[in-house]
Amino acid sequence: MRILVVGDFCCDLPHYLLNNPRMFSKGFVRNGHDVLEFGYRDRLLSLSPVRSKRWAVKLAKTKTDKLLFSLAGEHKSDLVLIAAFKLLDADTIAGLKEILPHAQFVCWYSDMYAGVDPKIEPIARQCDWFLSSGGGDILRAYKKIGVEHCGFMPNPCDPDICYSRKTDARWHSKLLFTGKFRHGQGGQDPMREQLLKYLVEHKGLTVWGDMGNPAIKGNDYIDAICGTDIAISINAFNDVRFYHSDRLIHYLACGAFTLAKQVPDSDLLFENNKHICYFDSQEQCIELINRFQADTSQRQKIAESGMKRAHSMFNCTKLADGIVRLVTQGYYDEPWREII
Repeated sequence: MRILVVGDFCCDLPHYLLNNPRMFSKGFVRNGHDVLEFGYRDRLLSLSPVRSKRWAVKLAKTKTDKLLFSLAGEHKSDLVLIAAFKLLDADTIAGLKEILPHAQFVCWYSDMYAGVDPKIEPIARQCDWFLSSGGGDILRAYKKIGVEHCGFMPNPCDPDICYSRKTDARWHSKLLFTGKFRHGQGGQDPMREQLLKYLVEHKGLTVWGDMGNPAIKGNDYIDAICGTDIAISINAFNDVRFYHSDRLIHYLACGAFTLAKQVPDSDLLFENNKHICYFDSQEQCIELINRFQADTSQRQKIAESGMKRAHSMFNCTKLADGIVRLVTQGYYDEPWREII
């Protein structure tokens, strides 16, 4: 199969290592497919005489779309995976559909929003499949706006990059969280900010990406995960079936013992006390921290089991094959399968 992946392929930035479109692209190739990668944002900025997103849209969108259409037409793609949405719009997707009338179009959405994301809706409407890193209500919401097929597809990991390793002392920590405490939109779980601030003040939580500390990317990010005793994962939204940010799969795939806020049907992904430990309240999280800081052996056992589960069930090769199976057969067989 010939697959066009439209994603964020800014390979001059450290976060490219753990870029989800790149992981899916690698997975498709490993499964024997031919892949054409198109980094829409990167091409748009490179074709613009002014390297500014606002001006690039005005000055270089026509050129960028023309290049994309030309490459897609030459490639004769059978499947188009839309995996990044910055600066992309519905007009571009409509143009691609004219060039590739027989291709299956898949929108894979790894973020979360309180309802249908207005930035995604016009693109999702034009796709044959809407795949999300959350299930339940989020899938039903996109089905309701007219997307023919909707399904859950979790965040991938790449065992070639994410695995347990020794790190320099500068990356060692007792407790770790990476990311912001809050995001801009409403409807979020207030527990996230409350818990993380408490852990900073009372448990010495190391934070990268908030509290005045810079965000870390690439190998520094991986080293920080590998260097911690306990990683804390809590989403901005914790009421969506299956949904965890890609932070969770990064933690587990890199071999970190992980405490995560439970979301509906979490156990179908990773089993409690076997691959991970879930908490429902701040008090329970603190209790688990105290218990496992004192029980290194059990902590390491669960971390090892979690890493094996991440590498075997959520690796990018397996999940890329799941996408192909969905668009060709309408089905894939996993314990966490949800297709509507």
